Amino acid sequence: MPAADFSHEQIKMLADLVGIPIDDAELPEVANRFASLMQELDRLRDLDLEGIEPVSIFPDTDE
Repeated sequence: MPAADFSHEQIKMLADLVGIPIDDAELPEVANRFASLMQELDRLRDLDLEGIEPVSIFPDTDE
């Protein structure tokens, strides 16, 4: 689902699920920023990542 297809109600529900309180007055701005973020993340699909090894960004705490 493209980010532009998310309704304000869905954005509010996602925020509630992760525990981020959003005031109704802030909802249009949050929805706009979410759409922008999703659009940028969609650009990653176009990258050729074949042969690139994953890198752990979290330190190994088991040692």
